[in-house]
Amino acid sequence: MKNRVKLRVMDIDGEKYLWSYNYDDTDFSNYPYSYYLFAPKDNNKLKVRVYFTRYSPNMDINAYLDEGTPCFYREEKIILNLCRPFFARQIIEYVFNNLCSKYDVGEINIKDGDNILNELGYKDFY
Repeated sequence: MKNRVKLRVMDIDGEKYLWSYNYDDTDFSNYPYSYYLFAPKDNNKLKVRVYFTRYSPNMDINAYLDEGTPCFYREEKIILNLCRPFFARQIIEYVFNNLCSKYDVGEINIKDGDNILNELGYKDFY
């Protein structure tokens, strides 16, 4: 399956961030994983990747628009779909408020995206 390579723009409190959600089921050395790629729009020297292993994306043709992984969010059953901007915004806010600054430089790889989901209140993936 194909990565989504186009970076989308999100405005969070007047700050613009570029983001994409990526999944490559042919990368057998790292399988299974998916990841977000984030970059502050005004800082082209920073790239942040947040990796997930428990979240199982369905990236079949256009399925990412309507489907996702069932789980609980703050005790309520929901469908988690990391391709949707709502979920990307939560992760961007968490990452740039807790793990790095939009002024950092280099490439930052955050391997515990599953823990971030737990911190945000997502639990019991099935």
